[in-house]
Amino acid sequence: MSPARRRRADLVTAAVRLARLIGPDECVLIGGLAVGVHGFVRATDDLDFISRLPLERTRARLQQAGIETRLLRGDILDGGFSCVKGEIAGIPFDVLPPLVPIAWEDALRIDVAGGTLSVVDLDGLLRLKFRAGGPQDLLDAARLVLLHPDTEARARELATAYRAADQFDRWLKDPRIRAQARQEAELERRRAASKPRRKPRGKPKRRR
Repeated sequence: MSPARRRRADLVTAAVRLARLIGPDECVLIGGLAVGVHGFVRATDDLDFISRLPLERTRARLQQAGIETRLLRGDILDGGFSCVKGEIAGIPFDVLPPLVPIAWEDALRIDVAGGTLSVVDLDGLLRLKFRAGGPQDLLDAARLVLLHPDTEARARELATAYRAADQFDRWLKDPRIRAQARQEAELERRRAASKPRRKPRGKPKRRR
């Protein structure tokens, strides 16, 4: 296994463990790993979650499991937000409150690394990326939209609402980003084609 794949496997294992400690139904994965789940695999070194529990309660659950954390309080009037920071298996993580409306019932539930992980739905992920508004966030949003063209109108609406339309449009039109998206789509097509097809289950035929 390559170092990059090994690192990704470590991140996924840590994410499953962290979700289990918070409560699999009380949190959703966001950030770089969530971008990968929705189609564009990129390097990331940390974990990001949103919890619908009060952060104090989230922190208490982690503390009880022996995970040392810090609760940072942001100034809401300044546009900041509170978050719980810590490390699990040597991997840094942030647990945030719901910074945008989250459709909890639409979260993707995947069975991986011996556990269950809930991943924020694509619309929620795009909302989060536009709210954050950093260069990497808008680049992620553009890559996701190029992989999911049916989301473009919604993404432009969000980009305008969060005053990020110009930069987002530049990323969408960037030839390198468009080429990367085509390559990733082709890789995903090949991965899907290489998976063994499951035989449909039918009623056993009666012997005459």
